[in-house]
Amino acid sequence: MSDSRISSEFIPAGRGLPSWALEALCAKESATVMVIHPTEQHRKDTLESLHHRGSSPNPQLHITLNQLLRLLHVDFRLPVLLDDEASSFMGIHKRCAVAAEQHKFPLLHTGANGNWTIKKTQRLQHLHGHLSSLLNPFDWENNPGIDAYEKILRSFEREHGGTLPVLLPRHVLGALDGSDTVPFHFSHLDGILLLDHAPDFTELERAILISLSRFIPVHQLINPGSFRLGHHGAFLVDEYPCDQESLPSWVPQHTVWTPSDDSWRSPIGFEHDTNFTRIAIDDRAQIVNAALEFIDQYRRQSSGRVLIIDGAARDRAHLWSQSLATLGIQWNAASDSLDGQPLFHALLQAARLSQGMSAWGLNALYSMMDSTSLPLAEDMYPDLLHPTEESWRPRPHQDILQGMAQQFHVLGGPGAISRWVGALSRAKPSATDRNPREREQALEETQWWISCLLHSWKPLLMGEDIHMLKYDVSGCSSGAGLPLPPSPDNGTSWLIQFVKWLDFDELSRRKAPFDRSLGTFHTLLESIQRIQSTMKQEGVSSSFDGTEFIELLTYIGQITTLSSTHIKTSGIEVLTPKEAIGLEADLIILAGLDVDAWVMKSSVVPWLDAKAQLELGMFQTDLLIRQGRHHIKHLLNAAPMVVMFDSTHEDGGGPSAPFGEWLADVRRSGEWDAMRSPPPFIPTSTYQGESPSRRWEWKSRELGQGSWLCPRTSWVADEDGKRRTIRHGPFPRDARQQLGMDLKHSIQPRTTSNHSAALINSFEASIQNDRKQREPSLKAIEAGTSLSWEHRSHLLHIDTLNLRPTHSSSKAPGSTAAQWPHLGHREEKVVSLSVDPRPLPAYSNEALSMNHRFGMIDASLNRGVWSPSRLEKWLQCPRGAWVTQFLHAQNEDEGISEDVDFRIRGILAHEVAGALLTGHGVSVSGPDLKRIEPLHQGPMGDIAAGWDTILAYLNEHVQWLGRHNAVSVHRTRDLIDATPAQWNEYQESGEPISPRGRLFRMYESDLTLEHAAPIACEWKALLGKKSVTIDASDDNDQPSSFEMFGYADRVDVVVLNEEQQRILTEAGLLDVSSESPKPAPLDGTPYAAKRLVIIRDLKTVRGPAIKKRGLRHLRCLFEELQLALYARAWEITHPGDRVIGVGATEIGELTTHYVELDDDIASISEELQVGVTTRHLPLHFPSVEAKGQYRSSFRTWMYERLKTAQRGISAANGGQVNPTPGTHCNYCVVRQSCSVSSFSGGSY
Repeated sequence: MSDSRISSEFIPAGRGLPSWALEALCAKESATVMVIHPTEQHRKDTLESLHHRGSSPNPQLHITLNQLLRLLHVDFRLPVLLDDEASSFMGIHKRCAVAAEQHKFPLLHTGANGNWTIKKTQRLQHLHGHLSSLLNPFDWENNPGIDAYEKILRSFEREHGGTLPVLLPRHVLGALDGSDTVPFHFSHLDGILLLDHAPDFTELERAILISLSRFIPVHQLINPGSFRLGHHGAFLVDEYPCDQESLPSWVPQHTVWTPSDDSWRSPIGFEHDTNFTRIAIDDRAQIVNAALEFIDQYRRQSSGRVLIIDGAARDRAHLWSQSLATLGIQWNAASDSLDGQPLFHALLQAARLSQGMSAWGLNALYSMMDSTSLPLAEDMYPDLLHPTEESWRPRPHQDILQGMAQQFHVLGGPGAISRWVGALSRAKPSATDRNPREREQALEETQWWISCLLHSWKPLLMGEDIHMLKYDVSGCSSGAGLPLPPSPDNGTSWLIQFVKWLDFDELSRRKAPFDRSLGTFHTLLESIQRIQSTMKQEGVSSSFDGTEFIELLTYIGQITTLSSTHIKTSGIEVLTPKEAIGLEADLIILAGLDVDAWVMKSSVVPWLDAKAQLELGMFQTDLLIRQGRHHIKHLLNAAPMVVMFDSTHEDGGGPSAPFGEWLADVRRSGEWDAMRSPPPFIPTSTYQGESPSRRWEWKSRELGQGSWLCPRTSWVADEDGKRRTIRHGPFPRDARQQLGMDLKHSIQPRTTSNHSAALINSFEASIQNDRKQREPSLKAIEAGTSLSWEHRSHLLHIDTLNLRPTHSSSKAPGSTAAQWPHLGHREEKVVSLSVDPRPLPAYSNEALSMNHRFGMIDASLNRGVWSPSRLEKWLQCPRGAWVTQFLHAQNEDEGISEDVDFRIRGILAHEVAGALLTGHGVSVSGPDLKRIEPLHQGPMGDIAAGWDTILAYLNEHVQWLGRHNAVSVHRTRDLIDATPAQWNEYQESGEPISPRGRLFRMYESDLTLEHAAPIACEWKALLGKKSVTIDASDDNDQPSSFEMFGYADRVDVVVLNEEQQRILTEAGLLDVSSESPKPAPLDGTPYAAKRLVIIRDLKTVRGPAIKKRGLRHLRCLFEELQLALYARAWEITHPGDRVIGVGATEIGELTTHYVELDDDIASISEELQVGVTTRHLPLHFPSVEAKGQYRSSFRTWMYERLKTAQRGISAANGGQVNPTPGTHCNYCVVRQSCSVSSFSGGSY
């Protein structure tokens, strides 16, 4: 027997604590031995095993290396451990900031790039933590200041009278080396038994154990094998292990094992007679389900212990917990990180509202307002009262925010809050707002709310925004000074204030098992309070503002764990290979040893490149692989049954390096075929025979190399003459999917559905797809024939028709067809435009009982007043209109693009046109019939006056113009052909800008309308208080009517000379003295009008390219309803007037006023300068003899468009909400859920 202070002994892999040691620990008369375990899990396992054997072990004699340091810390009476990581870190950070200003970190901080940040301290902390295990961590080139950082740590310890955990090993080693007496907790020991550890001990760990061996002998148990490869494990001294004669006397008597070879399989493995089973996997997503199947079968037969080994067990803890729960097994991880909590993430998002390139952006505001993780109270500022309007509160209105962000191009970033405040302070209701009082309230409430946020976020504002706090806020609508909340002093005060804003009733209703909302705030506030206490001890400011406070919150979230009760079913553990070292089980399932789960790549340490690691003697790129080999060797010998999943044949898959090496060795050794045998605990019927319900199957993976057992997620069986696809899986969703597949293939399901009446809905797409294949097509009609109107009942969508006009289809005559109306008429090669058949009739089939899915609901969707835009939505797709207009479903807001929104550019063109007409004397919304004068003859006829009007409007209303970002530069050049510098100079000094650009060309185009006098801009179609009654006809030509309200962009009166008046008067079309109380008839009855009117619709277009010019005008005529509805509304509200022209004004690079004139004034039409005249309607709407009266094509067009509008209203009133798929599906709010959406694809 030898009495050496440090000795070692070989033990076979597969068992952490040898049997002889376990028996000795149970014996009452044995020596007093302290056991150092490799992991806390192994320590708990050993104590539990000793209890089961009737022993009463002393927990202090069973420790890990970390607990050894804590014991020695107590024994040497070292200063108290400063284990509050967050508060210690912030104290150290403050000291690092001072040191940085004193140039103690010249490689990291020069002072020219701003203040020292928390992230720099974190990087130093990471580097120091990596080097702290070395005996001499400072002697290397390009040291960024790690020695200065350690001095800061030591000064922090002295100041606080404590010991930092990172310096504890070094302090313990110093105390051990300087001591001549045995530490108290070790004075009664006979020795220390150091169990097998994976490679390698750090320099400090090795030095501490060697120093401790001066007082207490240490006997280390190690595995045999190559140290270079990692099989050997960690060792203290490079000496050959003892034999029977040299075994220390205090070590329990036993037979010393001598290894005979260096194979993967150890005597423990042979003792277990381990049965290996390799499961070939094509998809790693199958592993969890397959593992559960093994566990379920095993637990039916045995109560033995099961270890599930997953290299990513901590990352997939929720998945394993949820999956095991389906088998009635409770397991969950012991703790969760604070930053993994939804509420903490939402809180960080709220804190970052005022920081970065997305500061105060629309998406950031929405994220805070609509957060379900962090629900805010409806009234965040209950103490604030409006000085004049008692019911007005500081609260946001999303439509206001969206509209203002688009109109004023408010993007996130520095200065965004000033743009919000500026834009909202000048906001006024539009002339087209139907409820201007409500709009005024919404605008001021949003302005008040955003101003309150500005003051509430004071501690977190960027420097560029601080100046905004000094301005008072006057209501944009009331003009009264608005009260604002007091600003918090620092970040902590902001957080406390934020807690008060929470809706705790909503927060307390959160039931998700992984959600700890209330605990999150409690933990966070406790951490910050401890930090402030530490700061006071330091004598430095405990105030954290701006990015520093946000970085502090982030750091606290990263290092803080939320402890929980570790509920688990005994006998089941999910562990990483590192956590499983030393453990044994009855069944080990290697379920996560692939390259992505068990990663062998070393983490990157700041400033520690390969050269520095070589200098420090720590360049061990293969350390993780060596540890992995040690872990895998233990696991392969630690159970009678080992089941492993191999994803070699999956693209991008494959085993991790240590596992792959073992598989390769087995293949070479000839034991490869032995791993084909299934686990003995699964029934033979699950993998053999012809049963269709087999859960496993044999598949060949390599030609001539036999078959391997593979999980069978689905299979096909013949049942009652039908082929049934059967899906297997442990989750409820698997059963639901099986039910769905059975129903889809008309097979009697084994389970019942939750809502059987809805089952037939799944067939909607198939039926509609069949209708699509059968619907008539214009391609099939021959020359001289038409697609009859009756075919509209067989149509599924309108894309098969020529409803959207092209130049070629608009020229093909459709009015010459034998039957009219029709869906298209072919003359030679070109098919004419279709007469609008929308909305298409809903498909009906009583035998299917699916009329509710095809678009007929048992409800009348009545609306008192319709607008042209609502009606057009109903024509386009009744289902989409129903969802948006009656169910009020909306798309998620898409945020604000970097470019100025195209719709906002269109609104800008409308408003500039309105400003010009206002300068001419035309009032907005209401017509001016007393002064009828073309634009060129009025005040705006002077080019300088018109241009000044445009610039004045832009200066007052378009704040983004003249900014120096790329988008604003481009749009400024586009609109007025000026640079930002020129625009800013104009604003400051009135320096003139030459009249150029898109807006000036629009103005020039207006001046060419010499025979058109504008009398109304944004004309309100109203007769009475709410609407105007439009007379129309139904599909049977029976009189009908509906209520309409809307705004027409522009109304002109045709200015005629005396000769033109004479011609029209003689034709019975004009009577300037007429006082007729009736509107112009639609049936062709002669009617002498007092005034001839043109209705215009302003449309902003891209370009347009030469081939696309005029197409927007054609769409207004043939596809849209606005022109016809406003034309008839004007005639009804102004008896005696007759609309003889309608058209679209295309505003693009050039502006063109298109107008379609009534054939009745053809005798003078060529003389009129009212825009570019077109003659499309006579080709498609015939002149009709009705009751002996001639009706022009123009009046026929108006009659038919009104009939189309009435058809849409009748469909809504009858509950018709059938889907009409087409290109518009790309913008529909239900495109993701609609089974016939052309956007979603699928069966359709």
